[in-house]
Amino acid sequence: MARVLAMQERVVALGEREAYLASLVLRRARAAAVPAHFWVFEHASESGRFVEFTEAASDDAIAAAHEGGQAPGLWREVQGG
Repeated sequence: MARVLAMQERVVALGEREAYLASLVLRRARAAAVPAHFWVFEHASESGRFVEFTEAASDDAIAAAHEGGQAPGLWREVQGG
């Protein structure tokens, strides 16, 4: 089964960083309920610059994992070598 991935970059002001990090708990729970996987990485040398990844089995699952059903551009897994 092909997988679907959504990626989104966010830049968060220093004063909003703690609230953003706290919001990730709810977002991970929403993704897990779909089910989908949700990861967030922060740039090693640019504090507040994040990239978010949501991965699931379908477009609909990705949309359900995102607030308001709006997902960033989707990427589809390919097979081959």
